[in-house]
Amino acid sequence: MGKTRRGWWALGLMGALAAMTITAHAVGEAPTGAATPGGEHVADENAGLKAIVQAMQVADAPALLKLYQESADPIVHVWSAMALERVHFNLDGASAAAQACEQALLDTHPGLALSCGQFRIGNLQLAGRAAEARQAEQALIEHYRGHRVDRRLDAMQAYLDNRAAQPPLSYEVPAGDVSLPTKQDAAIPTVKAKANGHEFELMLDTGASDMILGEDAARRYGVKPLDRNGKVSGWLSKGVPTQAGVLDTLELGGIILHNVPVTVVPKPIALIGSNLVAPLGTLRISSQSVLVYGRDSTVPACDTPMLAGSGLWDDQLRLFPRLLVNDQPQSVMLDSGAYRYLIGTRTALDEVTALHRRKTAMRDVGGTHAFANAESAKVNLTIAGQPFDILFEVYTDATNIKYPITLGAGALRDMDFLLDFRHQRQCFLLHPNLR
Repeated sequence: MGKTRRGWWALGLMGALAAMTITAHAVGEAPTGAATPGGEHVADENAGLKAIVQAMQVADAPALLKLYQESADPIVHVWSAMALERVHFNLDGASAAAQACEQALLDTHPGLALSCGQFRIGNLQLAGRAAEARQAEQALIEHYRGHRVDRRLDAMQAYLDNRAAQPPLSYEVPAGDVSLPTKQDAAIPTVKAKANGHEFELMLDTGASDMILGEDAARRYGVKPLDRNGKVSGWLSKGVPTQAGVLDTLELGGIILHNVPVTVVPKPIALIGSNLVAPLGTLRISSQSVLVYGRDSTVPACDTPMLAGSGLWDDQLRLFPRLLVNDQPQSVMLDSGAYRYLIGTRTALDEVTALHRRKTAMRDVGGTHAFANAESAKVNLTIAGQPFDILFEVYTDATNIKYPITLGAGALRDMDFLLDFRHQRQCFLLHPNLR
């Protein structure tokens, strides 16, 4: 992937960086910390950067490539290159581009250079290198002192100080394969796990970010509460109150995670999301098991580039494979935490055939919604060259979701999901009866 992926930024990037050193641009200097910034601080005064932030969230590689190729703004050119690397989960390439951005802009545009540095730290977080990310952020703060961005640096330092007593997340992953059998009567891939030695069942949810536990389970498993509260939304739930916590150890077969960040919510739930799963390397999710491949193991052939959406720094990692929807290429979200084959939001009705309205049940992070408004619809979806005519539910009140169509765990009856974060590939392995 080296030559292909480096092409996004190596070809033409240095010229754009040189142009930035002689072109004046204003960038918002609102204070922010590396793990809690909003993309709006970068995008406030540049419409191109705002478009990049939005495209990154839904892994819109075509839009980013167009910005990279066509924008006359050198800042947009560089940031779209960084974003393309991130979207393809080439984190080393994204960091190399971000570091080049820093070096070129430190003296002339320190605010934007600092944002490039924070983007680089976000890549370390996504790679599961939390301790290294902390060290890099501290070094970033020290390096940028005296460069007219002290308000932001103070906020970053306060963020680090607030977490100094919390050990960083780390992983112990065996050299060989780890097979985690899934619960056979569960609609969502569910494996046995241990939280501080307590056995429990844990859903693998690629539509979530970190680990989420209900209050009772968090208390029972010894999750240490942190003085950080917030809110989270699901497909239909809005403003669900949360408390941050940390779990000393999470065991998944022979895999051990230490100092696991946990989001605690009121209703019973137990899931692990993409941000914690991606550093494991390569996974094959089937209806029978979750197989984590060893670093040197032979992985099924897969030539489809991964398309991963994320926040500007390191949050909200999601997968957006590009499929044919009624013969038109479109990105869909891959959500193993959704038990249906396919689900959609109101915007999907512009692309599919609506059949009739109904009330149906849905469960998300806020609990069960027994009478959710939905429209039954049908669509032709082509996956790995195989057409599928699918009847599915469109949840017309799902206003929290930014993407029209989501492929859920129901598809595991026809295929396995291969998520190869290590080699930046993602494929659907059709079952033999479909080939």
